[in-house]
Amino acid sequence: MMIFFLIVGMVYIFMANMFMGGSEKQQQQTVFYTARYEPRSVKLKLVLDFGLAGLISLGISAFILLGFRIGFFSLS
Repeated sequence: MMIFFLIVGMVYIFMANMFMGGSEKQQQQTVFYTARYEPRSVKLKLVLDFGLAGLISLGISAFILLGFRIGFFSLS
């Protein structure tokens, strides 16, 4: 279960990076600040949603790992 949340978190953060334009050859600030307000706000909402979902998923996987390390969860 931890591996699932870890993979989902990394994929969501990667998708947030793609929506923001982090992997394009153009500079991120130039593309973002020269866009009109409406498309920019829609893009920003997508980036925030995917980024937040990715961070939450990574946090859940960290808590699962911590629970196994402490002994709160058991495999048997």
